[in-house]
Amino acid sequence: MSTKVYIAGKMTGLPKFNFPAFIEAAATMRALGFEVVSPNEQDTPEVRAAAMASPDGKMMADGTIGGLTWGDILAKDVKLLADSDFDGIVFLPGWEKSNGAKLEAIVGLLKGFSFAEFVAGTPIMRDREWVKAKLHANL
Repeated sequence: MSTKVYIAGKMTGLPKFNFPAFIEAAATMRALGFEVVSPNEQDTPEVRAAAMASPDGKMMADGTIGGLTWGDILAKDVKLLADSDFDGIVFLPGWEKSNGAKLEAIVGLLKGFSFAEFVAGTPIMRDREWVKAKLHANL
């Protein structure tokens, strides 16, 4: 895996929007010497607080969390991937069940990133064909 990586994974529908898994992966990758950008760390304090307080990872009745819609948050993350100098994406288990992570994977494919899957605390390199197969099976 290259130097600067983005962590992608399912958030919506998981307790605390899966922030604990993102926090663990980011800490592990940093300990391995990678520069890491994790989407949960890019959120506003209001979104982070609301996400960590969520028992089910669902948006509020008005379709927001911390005052932002899913589209607001996803647009920020996709723009970050498209405009930044990432070398790769590290996928959390189950990422292929996330519409947002699938979109992030497509951006990574278009930009020629390298890919890894975070399995049992270890990043395992994956190729473009693995990403495409996961996407194809889950569209």
